[in-house]
Amino acid sequence: MGDTGLKPYILYLRQNKGFFYASLGIISHIIFVCGQISQNSWMATNVENPDVSTLKLTSVYIAIGIFSVFFLLFRSLAVVVLGVKTSRSLFSKLLNSLFRAPMSFYDSTPLGRILSRVSSDLSIVDLDIPFGFMFSVGAGINAYSNLGVLAIVTWQVLFVSVPMIVLAIRLQRYYLASSKELMRINGTTKSALANHLGESIAGAITIRAFQEEDRFFEKNLELVDKNAGPYFYNFAATEWLIQRLETMSDAVLSFSALIMALLPQGTFSPGFVGMALSYGLSLNISFVFSIQNQCQLASQIISVERVHQYMDIPSEAAEIIEENRPAPDWPQVGRVDLKDLKIQTRYAPLVLHGITCSFHGGDKIGIVGRTGSGKTTLIGALFRLVEPTGGKIIIDSIDITTIGLHDLRSRLGIIPQDPTLFQGTIRYNLDPLGQFSDQQIWEVLGKCQLLEAVQEKE
Repeated sequence: MGDTGLKPYILYLRQNKGFFYASLGIISHIIFVCGQISQNSWMATNVENPDVSTLKLTSVYIAIGIFSVFFLLFRSLAVVVLGVKTSRSLFSKLLNSLFRAPMSFYDSTPLGRILSRVSSDLSIVDLDIPFGFMFSVGAGINAYSNLGVLAIVTWQVLFVSVPMIVLAIRLQRYYLASSKELMRINGTTKSALANHLGESIAGAITIRAFQEEDRFFEKNLELVDKNAGPYFYNFAATEWLIQRLETMSDAVLSFSALIMALLPQGTFSPGFVGMALSYGLSLNISFVFSIQNQCQLASQIISVERVHQYMDIPSEAAEIIEENRPAPDWPQVGRVDLKDLKIQTRYAPLVLHGITCSFHGGDKIGIVGRTGSGKTTLIGALFRLVEPTGGKIIIDSIDITTIGLHDLRSRLGIIPQDPTLFQGTIRYNLDPLGQFSDQQIWEVLGKCQLLEAVQEKE
């Protein structure tokens, strides 16, 4: 909450040489603006000069224009590379963090909140922020260069422009205090909407069975309204800011035109005065565009902050511990020893209270108990989905907490309560990592009494 300062910007630009490409883009745009000013100055000062031929006047003007366009294209290329590289780096770190997150994270985090981070927030990071960053910097450079040209012709304009800049900064801060919070509220309400939609789709059969379609439909409309509200208020606040910025820009332009009209004749050539007025007219657009893009970027950069929150999730234990790997044929017997096993889920009381028992290899064991007694927790502990608070789980003389998660989970098998089929082939569902041969897959299908059913589909 509150002003995040420069931290999200630095975080974004630190990804994959982001500072380098951003600097290239800024320098290229500065050279482009300098080229434009040089181009217009050449035309304004020499259009009435009898010593400069029309061919020379036009040739130099075109040459400067081509030089400027080259750096404009280079700026666009730098922005595209900046966006691709930083987005790829952020996405890779976010995906790795989510895949390595413990089950306790998914138990305590709504699905809609995760979907919002990896969809809308990443979309803003991919598409809006790189171009918003360069538009903000570019429009700012344009605005101050226009003001500089005006000041060269009529330095008195600084008496109006300096207070105007101070007032604009104060207005910008006043606007951002509300805009940033509105964007945060928009992200929160969007998560609630996505979560409700996902749960409605998952429970569609139950909703129809109890004829609760109208209630869920009304709830969905209510969440849509809550999500659209902050966006509309942010849009209205932006228009409020633009109206005041345009008023200040018009005041500067009017004052500049008045000073130019009062200048003694011959102080500047008519062409140069015309160029200054032209820059004064564009000052209105560039100044408003600069402040508007800076405010939009400050609101959009919150998405980097939101993505970064899920990049620092405490991860599970190491997948492989090289110095303590089990034998390739482990476990051979399948003996499981629980020694004073205690398990606690986050801040809740103990679920398993010091269990000590042994399961011999080859035995078929049934665990019974009421809801919440810890049956599922015990299975999760075998796969280290939850880490023991105390005690040990020993499988064939190896403490499972001393080996990597991949070595443990790849040696155990489980049939889940709720079966899940992924889109694709049967082979992909049975062996998504491609570790087994066709013969081994057919053998498994035969053991499950599914061999004939699968062969009939061929």
